[in-house]
Amino acid sequence: MDQVSDDIDQIRQAAEHREADALVAEDRCRPLREELAPLQAQGAFARRRARRKISDLQARLDDAERQAAESRETARRARATATARIATLSARLTAIADRIPLTREQLHAVLVDAERIRNAAAQAQRERSDRARDATRADQAVQRAEEAQALTDLAERKGWPVKHDQAELLRVTVAADTARRPELEKRYQAVQEEYERLARNAQGEIIKEARLVATTLARFRTNRAVFEGPYDVVLIDEAGAATLPEVLLATGKAGRTAVLLGDFMQLGPVIPNALKDQERDDIKRWLLPDVFQHCGIVEPTHAQAHPACVTLTDQHRFGPAVMRLANGLAYGGMLRGGARARGRRPDNDPEIVLIDTDGLHELARAHQTGSRSGWWPAGSLIARALVELHGELGEEAGIVTPYRVQADATLEALRDVEGPGGRPLAEVGTAHTFQGREFDVLVFDTVEGGADSRELWMALAHRQPGANAWMRDGVRLFNVAVTRVRTRLYIIASGERVRGARPGAALAELAALIGTPGVRVLHAKNLITPPHAPTTFRGEFGTALAEVLSRHVEVTDVDDERDFYRTFTDQIRQARRSLWLWAPWVANRVRSLLPELRAAADRGVRITVFIRDDTDQLQRKPTSQSLIADLRAVAHTVVPMYVMHQKIAVIDEHTVMLGSLNALSQSNTREVMLTMRGGYFARKLLEHEHAETFARPPKCGRCKGTEIEIRRWKKSWVWRCYATACKTGPSGRVNAWTREIRLKSGR
Repeated sequence: MDQVSDDIDQIRQAAEHREADALVAEDRCRPLREELAPLQAQGAFARRRARRKISDLQARLDDAERQAAESRETARRARATATARIATLSARLTAIADRIPLTREQLHAVLVDAERIRNAAAQAQRERSDRARDATRADQAVQRAEEAQALTDLAERKGWPVKHDQAELLRVTVAADTARRPELEKRYQAVQEEYERLARNAQGEIIKEARLVATTLARFRTNRAVFEGPYDVVLIDEAGAATLPEVLLATGKAGRTAVLLGDFMQLGPVIPNALKDQERDDIKRWLLPDVFQHCGIVEPTHAQAHPACVTLTDQHRFGPAVMRLANGLAYGGMLRGGARARGRRPDNDPEIVLIDTDGLHELARAHQTGSRSGWWPAGSLIARALVELHGELGEEAGIVTPYRVQADATLEALRDVEGPGGRPLAEVGTAHTFQGREFDVLVFDTVEGGADSRELWMALAHRQPGANAWMRDGVRLFNVAVTRVRTRLYIIASGERVRGARPGAALAELAALIGTPGVRVLHAKNLITPPHAPTTFRGEFGTALAEVLSRHVEVTDVDDERDFYRTFTDQIRQARRSLWLWAPWVANRVRSLLPELRAAADRGVRITVFIRDDTDQLQRKPTSQSLIADLRAVAHTVVPMYVMHQKIAVIDEHTVMLGSLNALSQSNTREVMLTMRGGYFARKLLEHEHAETFARPPKCGRCKGTEIEIRRWKKSWVWRCYATACKTGPSGRVNAWTREIRLKSGR
């Protein structure tokens, strides 16, 4: 109705405008007539003299009268049209008014009621959210109560209340004895000093009278009684692992004979990097070479040719397959076998098993912690299953790896399946730790991945011409690792890397044994498979190993993207404390996850997400930026990282999902994700990714903004402000604010 009324007013005003135009046109004629009339009233002579002006005025008057006549006609037609149109609209207005059941006052009242209802609905929604949070807090309180009840039950079973009462009684006794403690400590100190004096004297007398003294080189040079001797014969075992000054100090105490026992193809002395890095000729000449090198023994042929060297070529520890590998690596065929090496093994009982990690995707990608060192999840996972399998058979197993960081990761994984007494199921260490040791079963974790991983130390180890000391030491380490075994040696490595090893490399020696008696390849991707996948032939111990792996690992094989997201959604719903997510790209897939993430955040789960920064061409798209904004509205922290590629999810620091699938963008590609359970491994992974540190970006030191990303420059990580106004200088060049990230340990 208002619109029609407005139309009538506009039409009426338009007609009035036309009539006003006609009046204006008529008014223009009046001054012309008034000016022309006196001229025409003059005499003939005067009119003749003013004829030009009279003619001009007459022409202007005629034109003005013509325009006035046209304006009057236009105004008349406009008025007629307006009258007809107004009549039509008035009829329409009447018809509309007849159909409206409410008056203006009634309609206003309805609108007021509607606004009141909207406000009430919004208040109800807020109250509903408050009640939902109250319900979540109540659920959490119930969970805490249940945990407290469980702890109470455990305390009762363990007898802790009784022990607490006993402790309270003991505190009274302790308080009474506290006054006597200073005097007792003083008397203890005096007795201890007297004991040490007598022990030194007795030790010296015992050593002087002893026929045999066994000690370490370190104790030899630090214990005066041991150092003074005297000795007729000095035997130094593992001489290759000692420095020349240590050996000379000990052999100098020999009265008649000194004998050095050792293997020049095993690891040499551990020299601090601070000494190695010094470009001093005396250190290079006397400290860095081992004892055998000082004697001119570097190759097996040198040992045989040396007049003062006796070579012991018979070994009685391992079988023929490992002996062939050791001969190829280090001994040039000189090593011969005893009864164990000559014994025949059943065909289904291989001596060397290469666990081929190809096909495990992200799980088998080496994470570098140095130029040629690193760690990977595949080794920790498979080694854990192997030692558990052989532990059930009553066999002792050891796990050796070139890198301390991998040994630490594997030890953390083993703690999730601790043996009796809370001890790990197996010893884990580097080759330096295991030199001189032996095990029934040995797992050698090389940390050598496939084409998507950089070649690390074991891939570059060789003794060919041109090899530097680091490469030759790699062969010695490889040799130490594989010769610790008695019955079965497992080597975890990429089959592609082993088969593609350069001639003469340590891995090439292993590759040459594949297909020979006693050597078998087991594909890890056939051991770690989804429940619904067809089972491939694994053999007896391969089937047993797959069964052990299934206790600790759930595999989601993604064909149509539904399987993984069903598992992932369940994990999000079960989360109670934290969700860490590394997903490089964000796409429409995130929309289906946002409700689950929001529900998790509402019940107190802290959500931290790491994504690629917007220098990536996919991330900088407007659609992706909009989705990232939606993600930031739900997650507590979203941190951009430059050129990241990890695909990881860690739930409650206990469950790890790891593989090749990008959880926030995957659509229709076929990927693999593994779900592993274990708090130690989860925490080790978070530690390696510097999760806690990276999840706390600072404000920009220049603009005080929060648009902060992570970048890696050379060997350090830095915070970097990516706000356009802040990072762009007056000249238009990028000059972003950065700050080095201080880490507890480098990576």
